[in-house]
Amino acid sequence: MKAIVEISEDGTFHLPPEILAAIKPNKRFVVEVSQEKLVLHPEDQTQPLPFWATATPEERAERLMQWAQSHKDGPNLPDEALRRENMYD
Repeated sequence: MKAIVEISEDGTFHLPPEILAAIKPNKRFVVEVSQEKLVLHPEDQTQPLPFWATATPEERAERLMQWAQSHKDGPNLPDEALRRENMYD
């Protein structure tokens, strides 16, 4: 099936009804831009979603805090390098 689609001036992507009728509801696609083509691939449901896509804001905040606390040694710079007058050298 070939059809012409249109992108409006505000960036809205319009699909003809015959294309939409061929797609199951709630089907997800990965969008890829290849040269001058816009390619839609069905999302691979066998791959687990990344943490950031499924975590709640509280879970993401907790993970960030865990990451920050794992860096207790600081930036591993000598104290002299952190002096204000030496930051501009």
